Amino acid sequence: MANDVRQQISMLVKLQDLELEIGRIQQALSQVNRRTAELDAQLEGFVSAVESGKIRIQELTKSIRALESDLQLNQGRIVKSHEKLRAVKTNKEYQSGLKEIEDLGAIGSKIEDEILAAMEQVEAATAALKEHQAQMDMQAVLIRAEKESVLQEAQQDGVRLERMEAEAAAVAGRIAAEVLLLYRRVKAKKANGIAICSVCASVCRGCPREHPASNVQRTSAG
Repeated sequence: MANDVRQQISMLVKLQDLELEIGRIQQALSQVNRRTAELDAQLEGFVSAVESGKIRIQELTKSIRALESDLQLNQGRIVKSHEKLRAVKTNKEYQSGLKEIEDLGAIGSKIEDEILAAMEQVEAATAALKEHQAQMDMQAVLIRAEKESVLQEAQQDGVRLERMEAEAAAVAGRIAAEVLLLYRRVKAKKANGIAICSVCASVCRGCPREHPASNVQRTSAG
């Protein structure tokens, strides 16, 4: 009889150890999707910075082309104004023609300044793009390696989980039904999942002590 009790307790301890480890594995697996999503988001952040840089350069390049077109049109107007100036017959028309050429020249200078400013922005954006591209290339290797490690570990945990669940089921099958039921009831009330624990000097190591100086001895878990 005593041997049967010791055997049942031994089986309960083994079952509890298995179930605690199963719980830890399940907890780790529950975090896999969150962790891989975080890694994907990190990589996407670098990709987004690179794409934004490319779009910025495209927009600036398009703006420069439009300004160059405006400058060309303005230069054509200046040529025509000079042609008109040669055909004027009065001083008033001549002064008006000069004023028109001067105004067009000012417009042209402003367009040239805008082109130079846009070209400087392109240069700065290109340098930033190269930096973001380098960071993305470097981080992509690290992030993908870490993601692969997380997924590989999850796969290994999945295999371990199946093996341990099968072993736990086998152990539970060797425990008397009424003993297993009691174990399940006690465990359900424990936040830490520990329903059975060792006793030292007639004191249950799984039971909290209400007072450090308490001499009350506990002889059962919970």
